Amino acid sequence: MKKTHNNQFSVKKLLSCLLLFGMLTVMAACGESKGTVSSDNANLEIKGIVGTWNEVSVYPRVLTVKEDGTYTLDEGGGTVKVDLEEHPDGSQSVWYTFTTNEGEFWASFAKDEENDVQNDLWSGQDGEFHFMRDGIDEHLTADNYFLHTWSSGRCYIVFEKKKNSYIATVTWSSSASESTQWTYNCKFDKASSSMICKKGATRTEVSFSESGKEKIKVVYKDGSGSFIIKSGTLRWTDDKEDSGNDMYFVQIDEAE
Repeated sequence: MKKTHNNQFSVKKLLSCLLLFGMLTVMAACGESKGTVSSDNANLEIKGIVGTWNEVSVYPRVLTVKEDGTYTLDEGGGTVKVDLEEHPDGSQSVWYTFTTNEGEFWASFAKDEENDVQNDLWSGQDGEFHFMRDGIDEHLTADNYFLHTWSSGRCYIVFEKKKNSYIATVTWSSSASESTQWTYNCKFDKASSSMICKKGATRTEVSFSESGKEKIKVVYKDGSGSFIIKSGTLRWTDDKEDSGNDMYFVQIDEAE
């Protein structure tokens, strides 16, 4: 009888241990951050953005992402982790989350789901920060490089392809009723990775009266100029009047 009692006690003790182990396992699982990739997987994901990046901005910064999950941004830096955003339909989006050395959130960049190694970093949903991988300038074609809308304050540049040429239209508004427009018929120069217009560029003054009547004045038709992009920032050179001096243009439409 005493032996049976000891056996029952041993069984109860075993069941208690198993129950306690199960509870600890559940607690540990609940303590994990939902939507965050494990450190092993995170390191694999981060490899896609390891390298040096140049900011597409008037005052560009240099971002360097290292294999150990740390980064530097000019004089500062911090750590990078990979987060998962779950959607109502069950799908997930991958984000690279950058935190400063002081533990403060800096920015999150969406992962390019189509390429293992990506060449662009766009932050958040609004794309406030845009970085391009260093050296990517040398590999982009004229079409996916220039054919965008570019802005510097109230001045906009739009590139359009016309057969084997590229039309660059620069529109600079001085007010709601007055603007200046330059039109360049360019050829893409592979050696310098730039758009060059050797002759025939025009400058036109456009204004509207209070009644809405448009007035167009052609200032000249014998201009020339060029456009070049460095580290994601476009520079405009106007050979006739140097109108684009000290102006830096950033892309304002998303790449297709």
